[in-house]
Amino acid sequence: MTVRRPFLTVVVPTFNREAHIGRCLESVVSQGFEDLQVVVVDNASTDRTVEVASSFEDRLDLTVVVNVENQERAFSRNRGAAAAAGSFILFLDSDDVLSRGALDRGVEFIRSDSSYRFVFQLPRVVNEAGTLVYEPTVGRGPMNRVLAEGNPLSCSGVYIERDLFLEHRFDESPKLVASEDWHCWIRIAADCLPVLCPGDGAVVVDHAGRTMAADRWNVAEHRFAFLTEDLLAHPEVVEFLRPNLALFLATQDHYVAVKAAGERAFRVSVVRFLRAVRRYPPLISTRRTVHLIRLWCQLPFNRVRRVNTD
Repeated sequence: MTVRRPFLTVVVPTFNREAHIGRCLESVVSQGFEDLQVVVVDNASTDRTVEVASSFEDRLDLTVVVNVENQERAFSRNRGAAAAAGSFILFLDSDDVLSRGALDRGVEFIRSDSSYRFVFQLPRVVNEAGTLVYEPTVGRGPMNRVLAEGNPLSCSGVYIERDLFLEHRFDESPKLVASEDWHCWIRIAADCLPVLCPGDGAVVVDHAGRTMAADRWNVAEHRFAFLTEDLLAHPEVVEFLRPNLALFLATQDHYVAVKAAGERAFRVSVVRFLRAVRRYPPLISTRRTVHLIRLWCQLPFNRVRRVNTD
């Protein structure tokens, strides 16, 4: 007898998200989309996360997998994808939610063209009170330029054919934490370009416990160095990034400049910004540079920390 395979599996990695996981899974239930499986991968939580997730077993086709020991979240996402029964996987972080109708929009879009194997919806970022913080946009130009300039895909709201994902998977190195999704999407895009699905996708809740909220400039710089070295070891990725390699490197410097400014490391910020502009001069006239200048203007210069810029 042939076992029916759901079209979509939502993979939800989680760790100590007792306060968030219920809201996340409730947003999946409220979609009213039935051709669906949900796999929650708990990363050895020490709170009630597993208990709260398991309480949805009578409302969802739900599998809860618990890691024996705490791993990087890339491990949990990979494990969830391996356990998925769906033809497509949708990644959703446990502190995020789906906007109303997101699954219907995403699946209808995928089904509209058989060549769509890698699709994403843009998220909206809100604070814990639900107030809009910002809405990411996709840059102009071809997708290799878009991904060289940053990661508009984020992770929540990315739909990918399961077999395609399992060919690539997230790199589980601790050195990539906070950029493992960008690293993965670039590698997959060198094989199959992502396509933007119109309409809202996930709602990303910006809170102090998120990984990027604690990202420090020197940690980010070391992470980018590892990411770049690893990506450029793959010939197909080199070919993919080649037309926009200067932008790819400059984007990383600019990100570090912004982080350093936020940490009052003014000299580091200026040095990284100047290096970014040398690599890719058009960055000087972007909104991100306007934001950086505003950060500099807010610095109490008599109290700016002196740090090693090496």
